[in-house]
Amino acid sequence: MERQEMKKLYDEIDVPTVEVTSAIRQAIGDVKAEQKRHWFKWNWRTPIYSAIVLIVLYFSSGFLFPSLNTAMARVPIIGQFYMMFHDKVGMALFQSDLVKHVNEGAESRGVTVKVNSVYYDAGRLVYTFTVDHLNTKEGSVPFIVSNLDDINENFQPSYDNQELKKLKDGRYVGQMEVYTNGQTIKQGQKAPLVISKIGDIVGNWRFELPVVKQKTTLLAGQKDVSILNGRYQIRNVKVENGVNGSAIQYAIDYNGFAKDDRVSIFGMKDNLGNEYELELGTRLGRNPLSPKKNRVDHLTILNQPINPKATELTFYTDVRYEREYSHIIPLKTKLPVQFKTKHHGIGIKIIKIEQKDRSVIVDYQFTGVDQKELDQDVMENIGEFIGLGDVEKMKSWPDPQADYESGYYLKGNHAKVTNLKTASMQSTFEFDDKNLETLSLNHFSFKEYGLYLDLTELNMLAPQKAIKVTIPVKKETSKASR
Repeated sequence: MERQEMKKLYDEIDVPTVEVTSAIRQAIGDVKAEQKRHWFKWNWRTPIYSAIVLIVLYFSSGFLFPSLNTAMARVPIIGQFYMMFHDKVGMALFQSDLVKHVNEGAESRGVTVKVNSVYYDAGRLVYTFTVDHLNTKEGSVPFIVSNLDDINENFQPSYDNQELKKLKDGRYVGQMEVYTNGQTIKQGQKAPLVISKIGDIVGNWRFELPVVKQKTTLLAGQKDVSILNGRYQIRNVKVENGVNGSAIQYAIDYNGFAKDDRVSIFGMKDNLGNEYELELGTRLGRNPLSPKKNRVDHLTILNQPINPKATELTFYTDVRYEREYSHIIPLKTKLPVQFKTKHHGIGIKIIKIEQKDRSVIVDYQFTGVDQKELDQDVMENIGEFIGLGDVEKMKSWPDPQADYESGYYLKGNHAKVTNLKTASMQSTFEFDDKNLETLSLNHFSFKEYGLYLDLTELNMLAPQKAIKVTIPVKKETSKASR
């Protein structure tokens, strides 16, 4: 770009001098602080004052002279972009030449989206993009991005902070975060993503975007660990450091009746006394190994880098979801009838079912529970999950709670505790909902209707205990993509 053109662009942009100066000082302070940690080393190729000038150019004009960095010469307003989104990680990686140029575009409904850069850091791929021809005066515009047809679970989009910000030239800029396992992505692999809505415009902006990863410090688990007598097994643990955080990448085998459960790591400490907190957790892929075993790849992002000198890590885990079978109980069933969960042996005993005018009243009792631990609110919430519907239709629905047909199913009821000491309950199903006709029963018959019980909810009555798992680790270095 010629000097006169550059000056013209510079003069046209309203640069917030105080904010830019503050950002520069803060960035320099962050760099010095990170250097003291030794786990991340900055590669300054020019004197510090040249770097400051370079940052000012980025944050003001949004363009870079091609002679300074040909690899990023075509990336528009990249420095200003990171500043607008307060992306310190992007700023740090950009200064270390670890941001990759991307040139992928898509058009739908007259709106053009162009993805122009990507970086990887501790389990996250972060893409920047611009949006053109968006006819609105709003300063910020929401957008929706998702996995392309859900065909690749190894790339899970983040649904946080999906907002475009307006530039002075009328275009908008945005940022897409994608969670992935940095140790399994490969050179040439693509992340399939689709933007399905921008503002009020429903469109189809589809991409298969290149991935990138950096050379990073890893702590690799030296053994697999079983939980709850082999019900779950944590495997292939690798902890990866990033600029400001870290990522635990691991797999869990779910066995037997627990094959559809969900276990998560919500915190960690090392043998040096450091503790780390969860920022987010997600599942990246599910692989059925047999009819009684599923392996699920997990990713947990923590709030700070891990000390690379650690030789042992203790994970705090809990079981977030314990899947049980569901049952359909015809109203004419001979009572009492009882069912129990496989995980904790907690049961529900149906004692009495009767119809009163345009309602059905069910008396029941929770069994196998610790009476000292009972919570009335929890009990009533569980009771409200019991459904009432046409037996034959419920058998044909994949999930009566989600796929019911209006007029033939009530997905909730009015539940109350009748005796806390004996865990006795009563649920009343009102056929007519004055506020919402779709939740009313229009074709009720006592002979043809039944209750729908998902025993999964009963596990909420079991004591919830955190599980600690300790794994020895060894320092490794991962390879960067070429």
